[in-house]
Amino acid sequence: MSIKEFIAQFPDENTCRRKFKEFRDEQGVRCPACGCMEHYWKKDKECYECKNCGRRQSLRANTLMHGSQLPFRYWFIAIYMVYAVNEGLWGGLSVSELQRQLNHKHYEAIWTMIQKIKSNRKHKTEQLILKIMAFNERHFSSVCHPLAMKPVMAQRK
Repeated sequence: MSIKEFIAQFPDENTCRRKFKEFRDEQGVRCPACGCMEHYWKKDKECYECKNCGRRQSLRANTLMHGSQLPFRYWFIAIYMVYAVNEGLWGGLSVSELQRQLNHKHYEAIWTMIQKIKSNRKHKTEQLILKIMAFNERHFSSVCHPLAMKPVMAQRK
């Protein structure tokens, strides 16, 4: 995917958020409290609510973006850049350069985001990663955060 195609497909924050929700819905959202896979989407709160126990979780919960306040579009751009660099489309990707391109004033937030993306890219076992953003030729697909893979009972302790 060229940068031009990427920008056309993901032009703004709302598009990225909508696409990300579609990916989460396709993969299934698991309640961290009871393990139920059936949820309501609370449009006014922009979160999922478990049909079984009523627990709510954000769109980012239990994903690579868990706990991040960075915009969805930053994540999409960073993932695209990391994978484009990996595919040899660019020579190298520095955190400082990405920070400058995103016009973001905090280096640490961008560094953390890049580290999460790179570390999740290295894990090959299906137990650690199911599928939050993996660039695969022309498409993004969903990848669960390793924390989401813990057994439900272990989380209650």
